[in-house]
Amino acid sequence: MQIQHTTPSRRSAPCPCSREKTSQAFLMSKHYAYYMTTKPAPAVRAAIYCRISKDREGAGLGVQRQEEDCREVAQALGWEVAHVFVDNDISAFSGKARPQYRALLEAMRRGIVSRVIAWHTDRLHRSPRELEEYIDLSEKHGIATHTARAGEIDLSTPSGRAVARTLGAWARYESEHKSERIVRKKLQLAQAGAFSGGPVPFGWVLKDKEAIVVEADAAEIRKAIEATIAGASIGSIVKDLNARCVSTRRGQKWTSTSVRNLLLRPTNAGLSAYRGEVVGISSFPPIITEDQWRAVCAIITNPSRRSQTDSRVKHLLAGLLRCGNCGGAMKTSSRAGGGTSRDKFYYKCPSTGSGHAFQMAEPVEHLISETVIARLNTPGVLARLNDPRDAEQQHALQSEAATLRARMDEAADSFADGLTTRKQLETINQRVGSRLEAISHDLAIAARASVVPSTASENVRGWWEAAGLERQRAVIDALMVPIVDPIRRSAPRVFDPNRVRIEWKVG
Repeated sequence: MQIQHTTPSRRSAPCPCSREKTSQAFLMSKHYAYYMTTKPAPAVRAAIYCRISKDREGAGLGVQRQEEDCREVAQALGWEVAHVFVDNDISAFSGKARPQYRALLEAMRRGIVSRVIAWHTDRLHRSPRELEEYIDLSEKHGIATHTARAGEIDLSTPSGRAVARTLGAWARYESEHKSERIVRKKLQLAQAGAFSGGPVPFGWVLKDKEAIVVEADAAEIRKAIEATIAGASIGSIVKDLNARCVSTRRGQKWTSTSVRNLLLRPTNAGLSAYRGEVVGISSFPPIITEDQWRAVCAIITNPSRRSQTDSRVKHLLAGLLRCGNCGGAMKTSSRAGGGTSRDKFYYKCPSTGSGHAFQMAEPVEHLISETVIARLNTPGVLARLNDPRDAEQQHALQSEAATLRARMDEAADSFADGLTTRKQLETINQRVGSRLEAISHDLAIAARASVVPSTASENVRGWWEAAGLERQRAVIDALMVPIVDPIRRSAPRVFDPNRVRIEWKVG
């Protein structure tokens, strides 16, 4: 029997028409409907944005509560929370940069998230300019915004955008109105001398809402005030405080800015200020007198003041010692060579040519220091150095300044009532302002006259050695003009105290 082998025939490929009919049939069938209802939809990736303007608790609890409410919204909508952006203790109204808000916009722009959840629309923005940027970005990338308190804001429709703009306008109004209330409240508190909140200033503590002076801190304030009046720079006060491990109220190291603010603070003199203007008497007990405070303000705000004197003047007599030939102020210089570092420094007249003074620093500095100590120990010198007429002059200047400031206030009130033109107001302010600047300059000069405290008489040498370079220089400048005569050609090159002459300023 012969067996025939047959090759099965290949199934012919269906034509495109039959394929299309099959696909259409499947789409119309109940199997496709079941497939679509059971197929899991792609997860919606949402971002949560939280912000609080003032974190009074300091622990981020406000934004934490916002996040919890927003997560409940995401869970109810079946959304996956991909990112959480938090700007804590930052106001949207203030205009300050919000790093996490900008990061949210970038995530929206890059398609990382397709939904945004916030506690309320005012958490996102309180500026119309920010709102328009957010609307443009949401519309371009099809991003919906949901809130825990205001529901969904559909920015893809005109009505949704209108609602968002309306809410934004009212939020802006609320912020501006709140700002006005805060400003008015702070002014009212300042005029009453009451504490307006925030950290308690260095020098006091609050006990049962009453300000109590901390004597240790008050002593540091008085020391810094006296040093400034005597000619010390802010930098030297910073170095002194940090070297003695005296911390700020927050337990941090002092900086030039913090010391400057400390010195200029009206509260030190028991005064209450608002936006830089004294408006009343403070409820905080004064640590220094008003004359001392105004004198320090005049010194520090003087445009001619050099803020870094201590870094430029390194030697006791630099600029104070005079050439006996031409009268020029002698400068310091150094030379290479052996010996100690003190042997390398000398004072030299900067004038060119021969016949001008030259003197090694160490021996003449020692001589002048001993001369000052002896002079301060002379009966009556300290009293004359701290002449009561200086205090009388300061009081007279302060009284004139107060009168001038009152005149400026009257002119402002007159302008507000329509009794004075703007041009007249500007003329008055210009003239009065010029005189106030001159008074500030005179106050600075008068304040520097008291360079040695009366308590120094108990131990003049001890006070001098502990006074510091700047205070010592201020005393020398107040007492005398030291002069060094040039060395004669035939004279030996050794220190001769007879070449040093003193012209006394205080007899």
